[in-house]
Amino acid sequence: MIRYEDLLEARDHLHPEIMRTPLQTWRYASSRLGCEVKIKLETLQRTGSFKARGAWNFLRRLRPAERRAGVICCSAGNHAQGVALACSLLGVQATVVMPETSPEIKILQTRLYGEPEIILHGESIQDALELAREIGAARGLVFVHPFDDDAVIAGQGTVGLEILEQWPDVDTIVVPVGGGGLAAGLAIAALTHHEDIEVIGVQAERAAAAVRSLAEGRRLRLPFRPTIADGINVSQVGERPFAILQRHGVRMLEVSEEEIGIAVSTLCQTAKLVVEPAGAAAAAAVLFRRGELAASHRVACILSGANVTIDSFVATLQSHPRVPE
Repeated sequence: MIRYEDLLEARDHLHPEIMRTPLQTWRYASSRLGCEVKIKLETLQRTGSFKARGAWNFLRRLRPAERRAGVICCSAGNHAQGVALACSLLGVQATVVMPETSPEIKILQTRLYGEPEIILHGESIQDALELAREIGAARGLVFVHPFDDDAVIAGQGTVGLEILEQWPDVDTIVVPVGGGGLAAGLAIAALTHHEDIEVIGVQAERAAAAVRSLAEGRRLRLPFRPTIADGINVSQVGERPFAILQRHGVRMLEVSEEEIGIAVSTLCQTAKLVVEPAGAAAAAAVLFRRGELAASHRVACILSGANVTIDSFVATLQSHPRVPE
């Protein structure tokens, strides 16, 4: 079981390339909700998302023989970049399996870190995961799971430690959820710090495996459905994250494709930020689930990623030109 101390150790050993990201006031949302809302800008990480935290924390702990053997991971793009960056810093060969549906920008960006081998396979994260495990076993590579690993979860949890240091009085943290690694790390950080803090996870309606699983009390695997939020399109919440989210009573919300698109556009127009749809899922909940946040006074909203093509970003802005009143 992951301990709070594991998060502290991960924080103390983060590589200088992984920055302590700003937590800044989102005035538009604060006015709309009638409470203080701040946004955690994981979009500013070198790799464009929080994923570098968990990847680094995993890879720094490898034994010399494991580093020589190399690693393999599966990802829609953000975890791939985190692993490739960490490998380039440590001199480890990376192999990355990504769905054929991955955005081109995430594939191109992954190639910037060292010389990873990139394999495109299938249409979903699950397809990529199954092939990555097969290749890893055949080649003797270390598998770096994108969310269902203690070291990865502890690394992602450093986001929560930073929020608590930056805003000790925060009472609610809203976070996008795919496989659940970031939300699990946040729950450990926040609820160990103060049991009255609420962590709220947000999923796209078309990829709501964690929502359904927590509601039924068991891990469910949902069929793949395309969503604008490709970065959190995971068919099954991780085993470790599920146990942590369940134990800490993390509440889950769903947002629609339309609401996610409006959140992307609203963040651009009111906060001057570029955020990918998956990274804006928590912001969509802040904008459209005010009733669920009625008891909150100080809300931290995590913007988890910014890896989006120009064409896709512009199309989203054109589809949602007005911010909600």
